[in-house]
Amino acid sequence: MRELTSEEIEQVGGGFGAVGAALGGIAGGLTAAANGGNVGQVAAGAAFGAASGFFGGIASATTGITRVMFGAYSIEMGVLSSAPTS
Repeated sequence: MRELTSEEIEQVGGGFGAVGAALGGIAGGLTAAANGGNVGQVAAGAAFGAASGFFGGIASATTGITRVMFGAYSIEMGVLSSAPTS
């Protein structure tokens, strides 16, 4: 596995991950609310959406095995957020 360049570290640290987290959190919360979720379910949807978006944002800014690893984290968060709670 190669080391990230300074430019890649800047992108991950301040750009793609944060943007992905914001968009994922909004989408997760809105989806839970649209499906009739209570306050706790909406908050959980926003949290899992933010985590999924964060990892997806990092995956989009990297290459190779790092992209695969963070892409898998993003998918795992999406799967966990859709698991039944009752």
